[in-house]
Amino acid sequence: MKIRNSVLAAALTLTTVGFATAAQAQTYYYGVQSTSQTLGYTGTGTVDSGWLPGSLSATTFSDPPGATLSSTGYATLYADVAASSESYMGDLHATASSHANVVSGTNVPPAAAPYGYGYAFFRDRLTVTSSTLPAGTPVTIVFGNDVQINRWDRTGAYDGYIEMNLQIAAGTARTRWSSHYIYGDTTAVTPQLIIKTTVGSKLSVDGKLRVQAKTFYDWKTSGDNNADATARLVINQIPDGVTLVADSGTVYPIVLVN
Repeated sequence: MKIRNSVLAAALTLTTVGFATAAQAQTYYYGVQSTSQTLGYTGTGTVDSGWLPGSLSATTFSDPPGATLSSTGYATLYADVAASSESYMGDLHATASSHANVVSGTNVPPAAAPYGYGYAFFRDRLTVTSSTLPAGTPVTIVFGNDVQINRWDRTGAYDGYIEMNLQIAAGTARTRWSSHYIYGDTTAVTPQLIIKTTVGSKLSVDGKLRVQAKTFYDWKTSGDNNADATARLVINQIPDGVTLVADSGTVYPIVLVN
């Protein structure tokens, strides 16, 4: 009986420790997510890291082999798609590509348009500190929404976009390029985000980069779409003596605008 009581006491102790550990679980205000998705034929799919709190990087890749599609009474089709995504704190990269063409025949079925889609996401929290200014002092900080198009080749029958959304506290900046073989191109660029805050404040940071490349089957022409973009969070202007301390430990670069 004494042995049984000792075992039971030990089990209760372990259970209590388990509850204490769960109650004291770390709350992370930073993390990343990476998604690479392909669609349009058998073998395509989604590779998703999921939201990774407390992580500094995530990478996914989806590149299924190209496929020839055929059905009785319809044209024979060929498609090839790929996507990738890399998420780091303040540094996002995404690619997507798609190709579609009719191999033979003219009776094109109402098939889904093959596409590639890359999604890179990071989140962080910044504390505004200063060695010279007291807490509560108003300050203005200008962040750069730096988006670089590394590649964007579109020919034939295509549709796609490159989009970066940056949110800091209540401020937002959105940059988007879209292109469609019928409707043409649109551009909306917001290169920076001005935040008015105070020393001692905490600023939530949220960055999302999305890239999509889609093509269509057309018996008159093939479609090719290749998109590759990089987005960075930088600081364009910050008052002397003011520093941003990130929960993630990341030191975001200061890139002064001429």
